[in-house]
Amino acid sequence: MTTSWLGRLPRSARVGLLAAILAVVPPILTRLVPDLFAGLEANVVGTGTYLAAAALALNMLMGYAGQISLGHFALLGVGAFTTGILTSPTRLALPFILAVPAAALVGAAVALVIGLPALRLRGLYLAIATIGFSYAMEQSIFRIKGLTGGSGGIDVPRPIAGSFTFLKTADYLAIMLVLLVGLWALDVNLTRSRLGRAFQAIRADEAVASSFGIDVARYKLLAFVLSGAVAGVAGAMYGGLVGTVSASSFGYQFSLLLVVLVVVGGLGSRVGVVVAAYVFAVMPRLFVGVFGEGIRGWDLIIGAALLMVAVRNHPGGVAEALRERKDKRAAKRRKASGDPDDSQVAPSLPQMPRPPSRAVDTPLAAGVPVLRVSGMTVRFGGLLAVNEADLVVPRGQIVGLIGPNGAGKTTMFNAISGLVRPTEGRIELLGRDVTGDAGHRRAASGMGRTFQNIGLAKDLSVTENLLLAQHSVADYSGWEALTALRRAPRVERELRERAREAVAALGFERYADTPVRQLSHGQQRIVELGAVLVTAPELVMLDEPSAGMSPGAAENLAVRLRDIRDQLGRTVLLIEHNIPLVLDVCDSLTVLSAGRVIASGGVDEVARQAEVVSAYLGEAVPA
Repeated sequence: MTTSWLGRLPRSARVGLLAAILAVVPPILTRLVPDLFAGLEANVVGTGTYLAAAALALNMLMGYAGQISLGHFALLGVGAFTTGILTSPTRLALPFILAVPAAALVGAAVALVIGLPALRLRGLYLAIATIGFSYAMEQSIFRIKGLTGGSGGIDVPRPIAGSFTFLKTADYLAIMLVLLVGLWALDVNLTRSRLGRAFQAIRADEAVASSFGIDVARYKLLAFVLSGAVAGVAGAMYGGLVGTVSASSFGYQFSLLLVVLVVVGGLGSRVGVVVAAYVFAVMPRLFVGVFGEGIRGWDLIIGAALLMVAVRNHPGGVAEALRERKDKRAAKRRKASGDPDDSQVAPSLPQMPRPPSRAVDTPLAAGVPVLRVSGMTVRFGGLLAVNEADLVVPRGQIVGLIGPNGAGKTTMFNAISGLVRPTEGRIELLGRDVTGDAGHRRAASGMGRTFQNIGLAKDLSVTENLLLAQHSVADYSGWEALTALRRAPRVERELRERAREAVAALGFERYADTPVRQLSHGQQRIVELGAVLVTAPELVMLDEPSAGMSPGAAENLAVRLRDIRDQLGRTVLLIEHNIPLVLDVCDSLTVLSAGRVIASGGVDEVARQAEVVSAYLGEAVPA
């Protein structure tokens, strides 16, 4: 199949071409059809345009990163007032083209301040903090006379290009559309890069995100900063459209409107929130035309009603409803085609690709274990979860960490991987003390792990999860990610090629673009294991990998674990309650009981110790 000349252009060139078209079409149409964008109609489209930009900003934060903001319209006020201060003839009288990036920078700086509480607050408490920010801005900062003109506000003049002034709203609309296209392209680049995948991982599960090498605190702040920058540009667009802005222009009810747009349009759906913005802009005009002036003002009430309906039936909005219909059709097709069950899925893990940055095993001095834990103690208040535990994991072995329920195995796993800070003790990875390192740094140093409850972003596809798992080896900057320039396109191609190879190695080609949530539990386990192995970590930590698997899949897992050790050369630390599997694959065992190590050594030796038998096994197990 041949590709058109437009398809062969780089993405940046296509975006520039579209922006150029949008820059000239509205003025030309206005000249040809004078009444097309006359007065009110142009204002309605302009309102939809700045609302679409604002909705994209909030969608970055709520839809991608899962951080709540109920005061986001105040950031539009920051952008609008910044534009007014810079461009007003009574102030600095700078060109509009300089005011837009300035509005983005100021919006980003203010959003950074808002984002700091997000490092400690979640859910309702974060929502209250953002409401407080909005109220403080409207009632205080936006009313400082020397800064914003007080209650009278500040004028935001229309842009001037040479001798031409964009006085007509249709002319100014062309500038707004160009800015919206730029923001759209930025959003597309974000979602196709390591930044967007990191945001979505944080939204899914912060612990899982950390295990993939994502600095959760940094990316939370980055989500606020990017969202604030886009909101600042939307505020500049709004200021030029209305001409004068004041504190009353940025009340709390407008922040609620943005939340309605994002939730009804669909959390994480770029197209959905933009369409919702234009619908809500047109809706008041349409209602007045059909029902008369008496209906004016009811658009907010109807929007609130739609929000309640969306939250009740489809929390992800219209986009989620459409995805559910698509998922149901896909499920019917799979059922009709007779997909294989878990026991028939036999991934060939030794063929897993390796990233260039980890193409050679890290050299270790003779006798230095991959992992050494000394005197680990973990307390939760008065509860002693792990009590002075020691653990050694030699290179090239499968070490089993076993014990009864509540023994502290997963707590010890979490402390080793950096999700829990031990009260006492020392953790060495590859001969280096990592006790003080955050979880994402340990992951980047060669530690990979799975979770009891599948450690994947289940709304993402199999391929996208394998891309997400490669976060720590995607070596390009945030600026390159947002602009899709320099190294970013090349690195992304390499990541996608490795993800494709990993999908093939797992035998999941038919599921490559299938959301993980649609797979069976056993299939999700296999994808999770593939996500851990795709970056070739030195230490593979598996937390009950056979849980939920059929007997056939568990048997296949035993073969795969030996392949990981013998063919891939990985070192494995395994928590598992399937004792036959443990005795079959492990080289040595460490047994925990009530947070204390009661036995450690070879499999046969440990399995026969009386204390282990009484605490866990119940009876001696023959070799």
